[in-house]
Amino acid sequence: MNRVKRKAVILIGLIAVLIILFIVYLTSPGRLAKVEIVEKYYPHFSDGKAIGFKTNKVISVSKTEEGSNCAMKFNNGETLEIDCDRYLNYKIGETVYITTEGNHVKEIQRKR
Repeated sequence: MNRVKRKAVILIGLIAVLIILFIVYLTSPGRLAKVEIVEKYYPHFSDGKAIGFKTNKVISVSKTEEGSNCAMKFNNGETLEIDCDRYLNYKIGETVYITTEGNHVKEIQRKR
């Protein structure tokens, strides 16, 4: 009987570790997502606004030391801020993999 209890405790412990790892995976901020770029927003003067390339829609963005941020809208419905200088070479309609941090794109990759 002692052996059965020991195996049950080990099994319960392993299940608990799996549950914890699954929760950490789901809540981690830097997950990779495959998305399509729907719109790109560029700074509109230095007023904390950005204007859409295709739609001319104006949105609010964070200000930086250099001016205002850029942003991209993706097919998953999210509009995220990006580093203007770093991500200029990505085109509307392109499928990319993004890693996010808050409402900012941390990294964009064409290939996984």
